[in-house]
Amino acid sequence: MGVSENKVLRRDGKLPFLSAPVKIMQNLYNYRQLLKHFIGRDLKVRYHNSILGYGWSVLEPLALTVTFYILFAILSDSEDPYRPLTILLGILAWSLFAKTFSNGTTCIQRNSSLIQRVYFPREIFLFSKSGYNMLHFILSLFVIIPLLIHYGLMPTQQILLLPIALIMILMLGTGLALFTSILQTKARDVEHIVTIGLRISFYLSPVFYPLEMITGGRIPEQYAEAYLIANPMATYITMIRSAFTGAPLDIPTMNLVITFATTIAIFWMGSIYFMRKERKAVKFI
Repeated sequence: MGVSENKVLRRDGKLPFLSAPVKIMQNLYNYRQLLKHFIGRDLKVRYHNSILGYGWSVLEPLALTVTFYILFAILSDSEDPYRPLTILLGILAWSLFAKTFSNGTTCIQRNSSLIQRVYFPREIFLFSKSGYNMLHFILSLFVIIPLLIHYGLMPTQQILLLPIALIMILMLGTGLALFTSILQTKARDVEHIVTIGLRISFYLSPVFYPLEMITGGRIPEQYAEAYLIANPMATYITMIRSAFTGAPLDIPTMNLVITFATTIAIFWMGSIYFMRKERKAVKFI
């Protein structure tokens, strides 16, 4: 891990307001070997003594896709020609966000014994969860290859939306977890609140249905715009679908700008909050 404590860019009351995310990124770079170690550890633990191993990365989203495809086919009159693919992409995108947020919320509390034995920047735990979930997402993407071949879909310029959406999803999930990981050390109820909130948000987000069901005239336009602003994942899920299907991204530019700005602000404020409160928070674990 090779970096002495006195080289760590520490958080304290004198920390400049605007520099917190930069300090975190520098700490992550200094401790990059430790970050890789934690990501690899999580991958090994997840699939240890598992017969199917990494196969579980695709089986879980596939099972959910089949379930929601059948349910959606019965209840909806949507004529989406790529319905199985769009449902699967929605599930994968949502899982990346939800697991990054929920795992990050509890990572400080659940690593309390290690925190008490040795010093290193605590944000390593949160970002290792983000990295692990990103790798899990990439492994899961292999399951969409047969569907892309079946529908004859080839990469278009829309594929450039994919890395943007993934970065934004990770920033959103990690940014929220920077707040809740600190709060979780003081009140163990936080993880349950996060779980309930994610469950509600799952159904309020276009995971197994298209965004057009919200913005396509079924509700007043002003409410549809408010929905897009209040729910960044609606935009990011739609971006990932457009990246693979080649469909145009039918979201107003201003809504995209507001969504990106909101996500960046959440990550920025979360970084500041974490760095200012982390030292006191570890006393509660």
